[in-house]
Amino acid sequence: MYKIADINDYRPSAQPTPEAVPGWMAAVTDILEQRGQEDECLQQLLQLLAQHCQLNNVSVAVPEASRRFKARYCTTGVVNGVYSFAVQHALCRQFESGEWLSIRDGQERPDVFEPGIHTLSAQHRCLLVPVCLRHTVLAVLVMDVRHVRGSVDHCSIRYFAAQMANLMATQVVPNFTTLYARPYQRVQENEIDDIRHAIERCNGNKTMAARVLGLTPRQLRYRLAKLEALAQSS
Repeated sequence: MYKIADINDYRPSAQPTPEAVPGWMAAVTDILEQRGQEDECLQQLLQLLAQHCQLNNVSVAVPEASRRFKARYCTTGVVNGVYSFAVQHALCRQFESGEWLSIRDGQERPDVFEPGIHTLSAQHRCLLVPVCLRHTVLAVLVMDVRHVRGSVDHCSIRYFAAQMANLMATQVVPNFTTLYARPYQRVQENEIDDIRHAIERCNGNKTMAARVLGLTPRQLRYRLAKLEALAQSS
């Protein structure tokens, strides 16, 4: 039993050298740590995503009205740009399904694009990636891929989309207790400001605002009507 030390080698084993953090990931961290206004931060992340993926035209589509969307942020500097019919049609589908979609030249209907399996060809002109939070699509990345061939770095694109989703959630609903509230909480009088703010940030789209607030559209309408009635009676 005294020979154990002779049998075992107690010399420290060589530790693997940690991989260096990619430059784009360090840049994302700097943007998030030093952020001021969410709009400016989102624009910076969008520019960094385009640079990392070597794309010239990437935008963020948000609901403007029922089944209509606008480019709220864009790397080309266009503000509140208008999408083509094919892109509008794909966005309507994407907000319901949450799938990655692609649009080819001469097509009005999008195809499902499975990252890591499908590749981009000369016929592809647009790739749509959902910006999701808690299984809810808050916005969509619209990427011009006409000059891209082969596979895309889907892992980093998803990473950027996740960071944007968290920023957009705090932008729409600053109160995280409201964002993650249980659907059947008792109606509170001070909720009215959060609900109205969410509807305003979703450009009047109450269905989208309800999703962000963790409610169904029916529950949102009920709470809004009750709160407005309380405000009138007081």
